[in-house]
Amino acid sequence: MIKDMQHKVFGFALVLGLLLGTTSCMEESGFTIVWEGLEVEFEEASLPNGTIQKIVTKTSNNQIDQDKVRINLVGRQVNAPVEVELGVDPNSSAIAGVHYRLENNKVTIPANSSFVDVPLEILTGNLASEELPDLILKIIDAGETKISTNYHQVTIEIRLSCPSDLAGTYTTVTVGSFGTVNYQVTITELEPFTYRISDITGGVYSELYGEDDNPAVFSELCGVITMADQADNVFDRAFIKGSGKLNANGTIIISWENEVAELSAVTTLTPTGN
Repeated sequence: MIKDMQHKVFGFALVLGLLLGTTSCMEESGFTIVWEGLEVEFEEASLPNGTIQKIVTKTSNNQIDQDKVRINLVGRQVNAPVEVELGVDPNSSAIAGVHYRLENNKVTIPANSSFVDVPLEILTGNLASEELPDLILKIIDAGETKISTNYHQVTIEIRLSCPSDLAGTYTTVTVGSFGTVNYQVTITELEPFTYRISDITGGVYSELYGEDDNPAVFSELCGVITMADQADNVFDRAFIKGSGKLNANGTIIISWENEVAELSAVTTLTPTGN
């Protein structure tokens, strides 16, 4: 019985020592279980590349569209307002008074609140279809409140829309180092200007490897097709990247690549008329 008691006391002391030691290490490393910091950041800055698109449709030469970006107060709410000052990065290609108007470069997160919306006017009437103005906003001051290291800057791509209707069935011809593959794919509209193609490889994975099709999401804006890197469903730890264009005759050209599998090709899509 005494030995059992001694073992129990020793075991308890060992566990307690480990806990105290772990806590000490955590304190020394600066790690805490509950984050008690407070900082300001752009909400949209957490998106890929810290970039958002503002797509507008022009109907007149004096058109102005109202938009906004949001600044968040990350952490506990405070009982005093937090003033935030914004600046425009000199690398911005958007021109104030031509492409956009920022009425005030200082905004206030109200007391006991977690965000404030920054009004932004887009001067749509001045935009031409070939223009690609980018507005880069930065948080440059927030008083005693910390500014987020990773999310203090956001890029706003101001783009003029064109009619877009790519949904349908297409025959495809894909040409690469492996030869030529003929196939058929379907493009589905997810939201305006954003689509999903049933197989970005145009049948290469199915016909050459006996694998499933590899869907991908892309956007089309005034004939330009862009696609963020997307996980490859066939090759582990691989991504497919791509870009392309919409021709005047309705055909689509997409160049795609999988660096891990050392595959690259150009796929031509022709509407079936269905």
